[in-house]
Amino acid sequence: MPDARRTVADRQRLTDLFCRHGDAVFAYANDRLGGEDAQDLVSEVFVVAWRRLAVIKEGQERPWLFGVARRLVLQHRRSRAGHAALQVRLHSQTQADETEYGPSTSQRVDVMAALAELHEIDREVLLLRYWYDFNGRESAKVLGCTTATFAVRLHRARRRFEDAYGHRRAEPKPSRIGDLIAYTKGLE
Repeated sequence: MPDARRTVADRQRLTDLFCRHGDAVFAYANDRLGGEDAQDLVSEVFVVAWRRLAVIKEGQERPWLFGVARRLVLQHRRSRAGHAALQVRLHSQTQADETEYGPSTSQRVDVMAALAELHEIDREVLLLRYWYDFNGRESAKVLGCTTATFAVRLHRARRRFEDAYGHRRAEPKPSRIGDLIAYTKGLE
């Protein structure tokens, strides 16, 4: 619909969508792309929402917006082949924690490293369910699959994560920050 035919209600609905979900969409994009790319992606998501406002069902706004964000992230990644946002995030987190090394940091590093070892779809399934707190129906909508398919993917992703994480936790832990940095360099 051309902008001239938009109603005040349309503008208010888009404003409400942005106010309610803009931060969550940004967090999702920032986790995957970081910085300015995430800001650009959020803008693109809400441009798509503005154009497709009539098809966004009441009560389904959040999964619809995340579905658009996911497709735009995948498109962005294809244009920037080789980009691994999760690994960059792990590396920057390790550098930020140089002055603090304890059990919580060790666990965080192991979790991030185990996630980085998984296939992208397994990471996506786990992050949607546990990081972004989507239920099965919402997660399935974001991924464009049935709820049953999502449940199977979640079961398999959990098992693969447990294998990757268990393998990491069984390895000897580095005792100094220099060892930690050397340990995580191999994850890049």
